[in-house]
Amino acid sequence: MSNQIINAFPEFKKEKPLLPYLKISEMFSDTIQGENFVGVPATFVRTMGCTLNCQWCDSKEVWRKGNPYSVMEILELWEANDLPRKFKEGQHLIFTGGSPLLQQDIITDLLHLFLSRYEFKPFVEFENEVVLKPKADMLWYVDIWNNSPKLENSGVTIKKRYNPDLLKFMSSLSNSWFKFVITRRLDWDEIMEDFIQPGLIKKNQIVLMPEGQTRLELEKTREIAVRLAIENNVRFTDRLHVTLWKEVGFFKN
Repeated sequence: MSNQIINAFPEFKKEKPLLPYLKISEMFSDTIQGENFVGVPATFVRTMGCTLNCQWCDSKEVWRKGNPYSVMEILELWEANDLPRKFKEGQHLIFTGGSPLLQQDIITDLLHLFLSRYEFKPFVEFENEVVLKPKADMLWYVDIWNNSPKLENSGVTIKKRYNPDLLKFMSSLSNSWFKFVITRRLDWDEIMEDFIQPGLIKKNQIVLMPEGQTRLELEKTREIAVRLAIENNVRFTDRLHVTLWKEVGFFKN
């Protein structure tokens, strides 16, 4: 239910271009955003590599693989798939991972060249696990920061996943949201103690999302996340792509 542009599992490794390149695991368009700002027509660029390795990660088998593409190669692929027109008409451009901020310099170059060539900027959503700080140029290009701080349920040590100063900085941005993956009711206690009470993020920036890679798995956590959202007056987001297409990876069909 999408247009696959770059496959994460090529038959052979692509040679590195001479110019600076972006390591991409996969790229697909003509689909929808399934989380946070649900239902928006979207193009996804999944970059290779991650700063963390969450135990419930649904894309680790994808972001661990990939190939290098120069900025010009990416623009040519976008042009061949009519993406400049689609971006202009409202399709969101979403950088996800893994950790796209690992490659923020080349992504900034890509967006700058796009702006110079087509004389408009796509609406950009950027996934961020709040471990790396975005640079000033990157901040200018991003319309929505889909921050996803990790909780204890991720299986990642607090030393690797928890950066109070960076959380406070990202919270100061008017276009920042903080999506928390919910597996149990105790997750809210952790959000309160580690994020809200210390004044690192604002309660009205919080979005709760159930963990689950299939419809069956979501059924086990959705009610918990919904009840916590209602009880604490914060937003809830489902995983619409899982609900519609049964499991993560629908874009490969």
